[in-house]
Amino acid sequence: MLSSGLPPLLLFLTALEPSWSLSDEEKQIILDGHNKYRSQVSPPAMDMLKMTWDTELEAFAQAYAEKCIWDHNKERGRRGENLFAMAPTLDLEFAVEDWNAEEKYYNLTTTTCVPGQMCGHYTQVVWASTHQIGCGSKFCEKIEGIETEDMYLLVCNYYPPGNMKGRKPYKEGPSCSQCPEGRVCVNSLCGKCSEAARIFPSNSMFSSLLPATALDIEELETNSDQTSMDQPTAGAPSTSLGLSLFLLPGVILVALLL
Repeated sequence: MLSSGLPPLLLFLTALEPSWSLSDEEKQIILDGHNKYRSQVSPPAMDMLKMTWDTELEAFAQAYAEKCIWDHNKERGRRGENLFAMAPTLDLEFAVEDWNAEEKYYNLTTTTCVPGQMCGHYTQVVWASTHQIGCGSKFCEKIEGIETEDMYLLVCNYYPPGNMKGRKPYKEGPSCSQCPEGRVCVNSLCGKCSEAARIFPSNSMFSSLLPATALDIEELETNSDQTSMDQPTAGAPSTSLGLSLFLLPGVILVALLL
């Protein structure tokens, strides 16, 4: 018996338990990706807040990612949420890009989505009043709700949440023309002076691993309040799942809506 109170074999097995958490560089990639797409919305936004990383949201997202469940966290409360699953590697830059790519299906004027498509990831990414984000990831031998094995699960939580029914994600107009008091314009975003610098130290750029085969699985609904595209049932959130298979050198997309 060791001083830890664990038998030697059990202690050895515990040490081998695989773990996964985002590095500071990886967090910065996610944060920078969100702010990049927020600053590039078209038409431009009058009131788009600059996002910052929140460690409490990160811990919340990581705890849920550890469960390896392909469904929204029923205990997320007033937090937005985007999920992403990928194999055999996790390309964080691609994950945010993929969420933002739903922009082509979204009509800002009518706040509607093309029938049969998903827009909820995009609208959460560019929801103007959302200014905090925290994410967690986990390598899962098996994700509950997904048949494919050995995948990475990425969970991002947001505050305050976006996707409020009947509301536009942002106000169209000259960039930063309606920034809240105490905010300054930083790269077309309403940020604080202290937010102009990078939040996480970075000595090298994150490079994606070879995406020989990638399975990208998405969920439309991010909050208990729905966008007008979601058609919720009274008193309960509805969820729309989509699945797309991405293969190189060719690209094959297989969509599944439930």
